[in-house]
Amino acid sequence: MSTPETLEHVGDEVESGPPVLDDDGKAGKVGESQARLVWRRFGTNKLALISLYFIGLLILTAIFAPLVATHDPIAVDVTSALLQPGEEGHILGTDPIGRDVFSRLIYGLRTALIVGFVAELAALALAIVIGLVAGYVGGRAEQLLMGFTDVMYAFPGYLFAVIMVTVMGRSVLAVILAITVASWVGQARLVRAQTLSLKSRDFIEAARSMGAGGPRVAVRYILPNAMGPILVATSFGIPGAIATEAGLSLLGLGVAPPTPSWGAMLTEGIQYTMVAPHLMLAPAVLFALTLLAFNWVGDGVREAFDTTGVTR
Repeated sequence: MSTPETLEHVGDEVESGPPVLDDDGKAGKVGESQARLVWRRFGTNKLALISLYFIGLLILTAIFAPLVATHDPIAVDVTSALLQPGEEGHILGTDPIGRDVFSRLIYGLRTALIVGFVAELAALALAIVIGLVAGYVGGRAEQLLMGFTDVMYAFPGYLFAVIMVTVMGRSVLAVILAITVASWVGQARLVRAQTLSLKSRDFIEAARSMGAGGPRVAVRYILPNAMGPILVATSFGIPGAIATEAGLSLLGLGVAPPTPSWGAMLTEGIQYTMVAPHLMLAPAVLFALTLLAFNWVGDGVREAFDTTGVTR
């Protein structure tokens, strides 16, 4: 028979979850201690840490875009068209209708981050609900949810996004919804797999034996312990969403003008490569650096959640 002390001890293990290993192979607990452990492991990857600071700088720049931009990004001045970088106070010159390239880059950054973060977080929320319910409840619910997921998985996500934007019209909201619907499937399958792996673990059985209900077990004990792989997928999903938005703009299906977009700037800049290469180079360089930074952060997150105790 379990004593009160035994139940209290089991309750502590249920709250903290399974042990993880730090870089020295020593066991630690999830929760607050795991967060510190993950951050310490992440900090050993200098490239990922620098990339994280760079992303933080990008976010601050996007938030304070009106203060950073030197001109109105949509103001047209045909008398100042195709100015070279540095001319007449334009840091990166102007485009074919006289709009300031630097200011459009800054506001294009805001568009890219809004689309990337909002679309990926919305896809993550949908994936968690579907994957968690399918993995934990099982039975008929799992068959229906995963059957629907498999149908969506068989449909090319990018093509689905193109169709949605074509039907809904060109706007930031339409692009976000299109990317969300096209990108949640893989994450839902991941959440389900993590749920199936965790729901038979000892600390989950302990939670059930102590009277924890299904929703509480799923949300309070399974989901937090499944967040490692989910966060890794999310860190790679954000640059994927940014790239998709740029790709849609290259096809003429991104956010509608005059809203600045890196993809639209690239499309326009290609036409003036010989006479004004800065029109293509400026958004291309910032776009590449942003995607690289997010991917390097994703690598760091993946290594930080690696519980084998082996540093890559």
